Amino acid sequence: MFGRARRHRSPEAGPPPLLQVSGIVEAFTEDEVRGWVSVPADSPPTEVELRLGSMTVTRTTATPDGAMSAGRKKPNGSPTPGLPSPQGDRRNSRRQIRTFTFAISQLWDFAPQGTPLRVVTGSQVLPIHGHGMFLRAPRSGSQTPLDLQERFDEGYLLGRTGVVQVSKGLDEVWQSAVGSLYESTRAVLAAEFGYDLFITYGTLLGAVREGGFLAHDNDYDASYVSSTTTGPEAADEVVEVAKVLIAAGYRVGAMAGGLHVIDPARPRHRIDIFHTYFDAEGVLQHPFGYAGHRQVTTADWTGTREIEFVGRTASIPACAEELLATFYGDDWRLPKTAFKWNVERRGKDRTGVVTPSQLTEVYWADYYAHNGHAEASSFARFVDDRMGPGPATVVDIGCGDGRDSIFFATRGRQVLGLDRAGVAIEHAREKAHQAGLVDARFEVCDLADGAALAEVLSEQDGRLVFYSRFVLHAIDAQTQAALQDAVDAQSRSGDLFVAEFRTDQDEERLKAHPKHFRRYQSAAGFLADLRRRGWAIDYDVESSGLAPWGDEDPVLCRAVARRL
Repeated sequence: MFGRARRHRSPEAGPPPLLQVSGIVEAFTEDEVRGWVSVPADSPPTEVELRLGSMTVTRTTATPDGAMSAGRKKPNGSPTPGLPSPQGDRRNSRRQIRTFTFAISQLWDFAPQGTPLRVVTGSQVLPIHGHGMFLRAPRSGSQTPLDLQERFDEGYLLGRTGVVQVSKGLDEVWQSAVGSLYESTRAVLAAEFGYDLFITYGTLLGAVREGGFLAHDNDYDASYVSSTTTGPEAADEVVEVAKVLIAAGYRVGAMAGGLHVIDPARPRHRIDIFHTYFDAEGVLQHPFGYAGHRQVTTADWTGTREIEFVGRTASIPACAEELLATFYGDDWRLPKTAFKWNVERRGKDRTGVVTPSQLTEVYWADYYAHNGHAEASSFARFVDDRMGPGPATVVDIGCGDGRDSIFFATRGRQVLGLDRAGVAIEHAREKAHQAGLVDARFEVCDLADGAALAEVLSEQDGRLVFYSRFVLHAIDAQTQAALQDAVDAQSRSGDLFVAEFRTDQDEERLKAHPKHFRRYQSAAGFLADLRRRGWAIDYDVESSGLAPWGDEDPVLCRAVARRL
């Protein structure tokens, strides 16, 4: 085991001086090195190095500003047994605790078994809790320290995620791709919303502190200030920003604090766009988060200005230094090569985060803008065979881009397609128009709005077939209940409700598209609920093999119910 293999204390070191140290490495795992040093309060910045044998593989600055500044706590707040307490130092105004972290996941690829690893500050080696003054690599990696040194000589470094990467300052392909993407998306936001997209977070830090990209960074960050004044409004707007970018041809994915944006022509490179806004009190709010103590207000904000940035032009806030202090603390000028937001973040505007429902909305808008299916699903063909002759209107609930609706219309059925994704509805209408299908209608409808759904359904005459493919697992339980209530209220004896959805037996199986919301439910429970609602089950099966897609073969429930 990794932990046991490293519990080696160097014979020459003797017992580590745990009670007299000026610092210690609290944790040394496969992914991370973390510890603290105690120094006189007026000391200059404290540089800490990680060495593999005699080679310095990375260095950082120990800082009092980190979220782990207590230096002594496990995540649950309990003291770590056997570690010296820095509490005495913190109560002594003449000394200060400074913490450090290294990300090292790929370092082990270059460490021969038995090679010592040390953490050094100045000329002092820091003891490693549970190991002594150094730790030996438990097994050999596939490469050698010489290979790592050759990488370093070529401009590579151990990045902030622990991966050996080329310095962003030297990666001209990446610089060109993200710089071009920033410029084009900046133009879109200016034209459509009147917002100036400026560089932010790590990209702004590199521009101001180092005059270029942070060597160890791994992304390109940009932001805009919304004209809204509340978190929910800002979150609604960033969804609209996503849809505008999708319509402009970009691939867009949402995260809680903003958007990932990709140019399909260069799919390996992306930029992140973060939404911010000034609240009613005039404080600039950050749904993604911040790690400092001070806040930027309307009194600080004087707009943006242009700078020359790595051969291009970029926009930065006029109060860039104040904003960097908000993001990274007052010591933002000190390098922290292993800075991690999930550790250092002090807070964020939770009211402005993108909700799970909004994440799903952006996902499907992007999906339907860039994907399409020419042929009907196997479930549509199965349902068409069971419907038999005679007129019927198929209500395609969650129709997407009209794949199955178009098929039913070509079979002579009246069709009403409903979906919350406006992009999908536009594509469905265009398909129907190109095919000359006048009996296929498509409307934007949010299934969670039971009243609106009921109103649309009430306008339908004759025999109805409520068709739901791959919808029930893509909505939450509350939305499903609203959907079924509306169908119950508008259905008549002899109407059909047909559904195909992923069950709880599919939860652990491979997914071709794993990045969107799915809810797995019991097939037996769903069928029992249909019976309780007054439906007879004419057909049901739970199985794989119903809708294989590439390497994915989901377990689905396929059901046909008839209104009593």
